[in-house]
Amino acid sequence: MQNPAGGIITLVADDGKNELAGKIDVFVINSRLEAKAIKRNMGRFTTASASLKIGEVVLVEKIPKTAYFNYRVADLRRTFGVNGKCLTNIEFIFKNSAALAELFEECQLLAKISGARIQEKLKAIIHSINQQNGDAAAIKQWIEINCLAELRQIQCLEIVARIFLEHTREIKSQVEAVLCAYQMCVLYSLNPAEFKSACIYAQYSADKETYKQVISSFDTTWKDVKPKEQKGQLVVDFPGAMHISNGQRDSLTFAAMTQRIKGRVGKRDAILIIDEVFDYLDDANLTAVQYYISNLIESMKVSGNRIYPLIFTHLNPIYFKNYAFNDQKVYFIDKRTQSINEHFKKIILKREDPAIKADVERHFIHYHPDDVDLQAEFLALGLKQSLGKSQNFRAYTLGEWEKYKRNEPEYDPFAICCFVRVKLEEIAYNKIADPAHQTEFINTNKTRNKLEYARSIGVKVPETAFLLVIIYNEGLHVRNNVDNSSPVVAKLENLVIRKMAIEATDG
Repeated sequence: MQNPAGGIITLVADDGKNELAGKIDVFVINSRLEAKAIKRNMGRFTTASASLKIGEVVLVEKIPKTAYFNYRVADLRRTFGVNGKCLTNIEFIFKNSAALAELFEECQLLAKISGARIQEKLKAIIHSINQQNGDAAAIKQWIEINCLAELRQIQCLEIVARIFLEHTREIKSQVEAVLCAYQMCVLYSLNPAEFKSACIYAQYSADKETYKQVISSFDTTWKDVKPKEQKGQLVVDFPGAMHISNGQRDSLTFAAMTQRIKGRVGKRDAILIIDEVFDYLDDANLTAVQYYISNLIESMKVSGNRIYPLIFTHLNPIYFKNYAFNDQKVYFIDKRTQSINEHFKKIILKREDPAIKADVERHFIHYHPDDVDLQAEFLALGLKQSLGKSQNFRAYTLGEWEKYKRNEPEYDPFAICCFVRVKLEEIAYNKIADPAHQTEFINTNKTRNKLEYARSIGVKVPETAFLLVIIYNEGLHVRNNVDNSSPVVAKLENLVIRKMAIEATDG
């Protein structure tokens, strides 16, 4: 992680030590699914039934006591004097959670309004204001010209006014902000304890409403999942696991847990561990979940802290290559030793070069009955010259395929993918009797389209050939500075995939 000076420090947490404790907060979002057993005593025998339930999420551990701001603008205007009409009703601020949160942090500053010197200064200014004639607008204009600079020298008024200008749309001028700040400071001085309690309860009410909105945006069930107050806590109860899908369960859990974490993030950096939440989400919820994580990251940045999301998933990391996770670091827990041959990798990376693109597509990574020699072009591009002959290229992929069939531990996974693709096309091509149809097959783009064409003219193409698209497509796209091999090898080492590939390529 990064230290305050901008350097990188390493923290270790294992069975022997925990260097994270006390330096970084750790939060976990995972499945809330729990097994529940119910026993029934039926006299001489006992029966039991089992079910799955989703554990509740506690959003607020202790609901604060109900408290409201004891504010009446008429009272403050009367206390101010004959020109109290210049004071605007500030009830709208009590509904502004951002402004109240900052005010709560500045309570010690608000208390300074009661100081003797400040009171003496305010008394003189208010006396001058009350000597003026005119309506509220005229009085404010006079204050702006004659008193505003002096009022802004009072620190508590200046800072509270700045908070209002930053967080409210209703207050548009400096004089209005200072007059509202005056009212807020006076209100605090009348009963500091009540003021603080009202701030806390107002913040809770705003958070509760946010929880409702966020969770309802993820709720695609008909169960009306929403936060509720229960035994002094704010909790989210979920329907029984049998009544909602895995995706609905995980998206709702995520929404609830994210809001819970936002309320608990302190002033330290944090690690957010997300365990398999993404695996059952549809595209829309996958995007929504990433959006809320990115917002959490940004909110931490604003406060000067960092949060490091650790996403545990079975999904291919490519699903997370977007604006929210464009600086991701990928680590495969089941890291494989098999890796792409560097010469083969260079060909895949260079295959879009105009000098070789058409012939590589046609004769190397798709089946074609004729051979082609691109050795000169390969040499010019810095590729292995001997692999520029299509028959040599196919011989290499065949050799790697034989290793794979023999269960040898080391093989080139991308050569296997290429072999499977070309072999499936070759088998389909050889089953086509009409030369015109064979030509059309060769000229058709993409393996799936070729196989569908063959099937459309009566060729029997096994369904396995279509299912293997996860092999022959993914395995022919590589990127630099990325572990390209592990996700492909994980599929190739699956026993069912291995059996499918061998059976399909045996013809």
